[in-house]
Amino acid sequence: MSRLRTIKIRSAGRRARAWTRLLSSMAALAAMALAGDPAAARSGGITAGETHDDNIIASVAAGGRLYDNWLRELAARRPKDLHPLYPETGRHADEPWQSWRCVSCHGWDYRGVDGVFHTGPDFTGAKGIDAMRDQPVGAIIEAITAPGHGFVEVFDHQTLLDLAMFVSNGQITVDEVIDPLSRRARASPGRTSAYFSTICVNCHGPDGRMMPTIPPVGDVARSDPWMALHKMLNGHPGDDMPALRAFGLSTVLSTLAYTQTLPGHDQLASIARGGKLYDDWALEIDRHYPSDPHPVYPSDHKVLLGSSTWRCVECHGWDYKGAVGIRGIRNMAGAHPAAIVNVLTDDVHHMDNFMRFKDLTDLAAFVSQGQVEMNEYIDPVTKKGRGDPDEGPEYFLTLCATCHGEDGVAIRTMPPLGRVADENPWKVLHRMLHGHPGEYMPAWQSTMPPATARNVLSRAQTLRNKR
Repeated sequence: MSRLRTIKIRSAGRRARAWTRLLSSMAALAAMALAGDPAAARSGGITAGETHDDNIIASVAAGGRLYDNWLRELAARRPKDLHPLYPETGRHADEPWQSWRCVSCHGWDYRGVDGVFHTGPDFTGAKGIDAMRDQPVGAIIEAITAPGHGFVEVFDHQTLLDLAMFVSNGQITVDEVIDPLSRRARASPGRTSAYFSTICVNCHGPDGRMMPTIPPVGDVARSDPWMALHKMLNGHPGDDMPALRAFGLSTVLSTLAYTQTLPGHDQLASIARGGKLYDDWALEIDRHYPSDPHPVYPSDHKVLLGSSTWRCVECHGWDYKGAVGIRGIRNMAGAHPAAIVNVLTDDVHHMDNFMRFKDLTDLAAFVSQGQVEMNEYIDPVTKKGRGDPDEGPEYFLTLCATCHGEDGVAIRTMPPLGRVADENPWKVLHRMLHGHPGEYMPAWQSTMPPATARNVLSRAQTLRNKR
């Protein structure tokens, strides 16, 4: 039977009774498979040195991926309605398909309301699945296909068996392997660095920060070790990530401990890159802007040739205080980056259609922590820098002149620096602090004192306006 691609919720009725008749035979098959390998029913499912039926290990790992996100694993269509058992006030109320994931109710530690999900935004009040450990597969399938869950017409035989095998034989007692207070793995990281360096490194890179679609894995392993361990054991749904379950729980746990030592998000680099994205995100991430104007950009305004209404700066200004009648971003300074990402991906901005996780995170970091009060650097009336052009000339001559030249006309692909600094000092200051999109221009915000930045800007305004 092919795996179904749509969700249809019906009462148990005749179909539920038909499923019930199948359960006993399926349970018998599972029992026969496990009979020759009692060790497979233990909490970790696997320990080093034991012999296992490959099909059992593969089935448990597949079930773990289904528990994580069966929609992605099966390439199924996302439901448009909340799961009937999911609370309407839950975290995923605005993303109904998320409510259909097993983990959204029962948690990465499998304990539901008695575990990590007992409070906070993930709270649903649902009980965990830990009571179903070591239970007959048939009984678990009955629970999955019961009217409350509504999966009787969603999963085929093999999918049900895999998910039930995971629930029965794939769970671990997380408090025994992860400290619930420190969130640290109860293992030594030293001996398993080879596993990360030869397996995980291919996608995540040697420091765990190579994938632009997810946070650094070091941060993930420290903030949510239960999720990290689950994915290490079972793989990531719908992807080629290998399931490390066959190596044994102790090895995987030590690999988690090693992952927790990896570096996390580089906040300073993120702010600087976010400033480039604010300036010209298409140039920074090497893609094209949409051909149609941004839907909220005023139709009676035009942008310069080569620019786009989709650039953040065209709406919010080089001084961050707004342009063309659209308010600025100054009110978002200091806001939590997650809240800013929510704005970037709302029905007005739609930036998740173009940016990956890292791009959105970096742009949010700039909006939150990278803005400066431009009036402290530039007189808004005269447009003159508030610095001394003769103070600290070595900064311009050693940091800027290497590319722009001492007179600011060395770069032939841009107007003379003196002219740009006179006409739009806010643009020059922004690029001084954050760099030029798509280029190797350094970002000086974190290393150059404000007084020095004012002096450098003022010196740039003394340079010649013509070549």
